[in-house]
Amino acid sequence: MTAPLRVGVVGLGIRGFWIAHMARECPEIELVAMADMKEEMLAIAREKFPGVALFPSGAAMAREADIEAVLIGTGDRFHYGNAREALENGRHVLIEKPMAQSFDDLIAIARLQRQSGRTVGTFLEMRQNAIWQHARRILDSGAIGTVLAASLVDHVGRDHAQFFARQRTRSRDQVVSLVLQKGVHSLDLLNWFMGCSPRRVAASGGLLFFGGDEPADKRCSNCATGDTCPHIHQSAGNLDPLGITVNYGDDHCVWSRACDVEDVTLVNIEYVGGRVASYREVHFAPYYGLHFTLYGSKAQLDIEANHDTGEAWVEVTERYTRERKREQPSGDTGHGNADNDLLADFARACREGREPLSGLRAGFESAAIAIGARHSLDTGTFVDLPLLDELS
Repeated sequence: MTAPLRVGVVGLGIRGFWIAHMARECPEIELVAMADMKEEMLAIAREKFPGVALFPSGAAMAREADIEAVLIGTGDRFHYGNAREALENGRHVLIEKPMAQSFDDLIAIARLQRQSGRTVGTFLEMRQNAIWQHARRILDSGAIGTVLAASLVDHVGRDHAQFFARQRTRSRDQVVSLVLQKGVHSLDLLNWFMGCSPRRVAASGGLLFFGGDEPADKRCSNCATGDTCPHIHQSAGNLDPLGITVNYGDDHCVWSRACDVEDVTLVNIEYVGGRVASYREVHFAPYYGLHFTLYGSKAQLDIEANHDTGEAWVEVTERYTRERKREQPSGDTGHGNADNDLLADFARACREGREPLSGLRAGFESAAIAIGARHSLDTGTFVDLPLLDELS
């Protein structure tokens, strides 16, 4: 029997603790180390994960811990640095999305992976979800022929506009854009369904609903109209399975002048070989969910996933007869058990010397679209993307 993959987790916020919890529950993985720069986070780890070695930084853990892989749960700005530390020390690495925030950092990770021979994975777990797996099987069956064009709408209307109440997601200097911070999950599915690499993008958008003239330091907790505001936000994050609460102080006013990320973005994508797709991310939609339309040479495939209601269906419309066939393969439209399946696949990929389902290419190409969209928004031009297959 193959020994479990020995891993360490860096970045102990709610997401990092969740990754550690899943790693501890995964039969293919042994959690042996955790790292964070904040002593209060290490104190929580000491209580909730007894026997696990603790380190004051990801760099120290990558150098000194008895681990084979690093699982990265830090903030977006730190993903590249943590990945570099892991790969330079000969560790496999599983990176929280997005893989990186710049073209240069994406390229550097790809080159480090080639030089080290280690496995790189990305927490793009939607590929493991039942409805998207079902859609992939329809595509693989040839039922709609070759996918030539696609449209994807990403409705983000949940959790009382959480992205504009959080200090770390409402500003470009933290996340670059919400397409990069949030949209890469959806963009990865789009790339997976298109079956080829994105080569250039053009984007438009703006901050049309949120933001405003309220002070940067205004908070829901001391707002006179907080009882009636539909976007009031709590500052604490909870991880119920472990009884962990982390107060991030994220109850900022969504009408603040500090908000400068777009709340609506349109991205046109051209793929290698000439196929095309469009992506639309709207943060003031009335519900939370995705809708894909994939235009094939033989038929059209529509996929609806409403995260609020749990409604999920796929529908194939034959091109000439217009005959429709709708299925409801799953009521799970979100993460479900996808995180667990992703971890298990990553561990097996490390042992087998292969790329995981959500591997380097998935992380590289989804982030490249979002980074290119940021450049396009800033310059008003088409932006060429780095191609993984053309890196020297």
